Amino acid sequence: MTLIALLTLGSASAQEPKGADIEFSQSVVELGTLSQSDDKQHIRLSFENSGDVPLVITEVRTSCSCTTVKYDRKPIPAGELGVLNITIDPNKAPEGNFYRVLQVYSTAISGVKNITLKAKIEYGD
Repeated sequence: MTLIALLTLGSASAQEPKGADIEFSQSVVELGTLSQSDDKQHIRLSFENSGDVPLVITEVRTSCSCTTVKYDRKPIPAGELGVLNITIDPNKAPEGNFYRVLQVYSTAISGVKNITLKAKIEYGD
């Protein structure tokens, strides 16, 4: 009976979850050339919970008031997709080469993920 208990215990520990993880469809978003007079740019950036437990996005930090991010705060089941809704306001962005990094904090075992937004901002007509 002791042998059976040890075998059962051993197989149960081998099935412990590894944790949530996050994989984005892309880590760099190229926006091309934008004019400061252009309308706000809306980007839907998808990601997958590639782990084996639910994933929660806890915070997304932006480096500029010209960029905002909305996301669902509900847990995303293992294997399911989620979306970051990113808005860039070219009117609030400085002229020239635009590089902004979004820091995505979550319960993922891989830690903080960075998403880079790139564009060239020109003065409007």
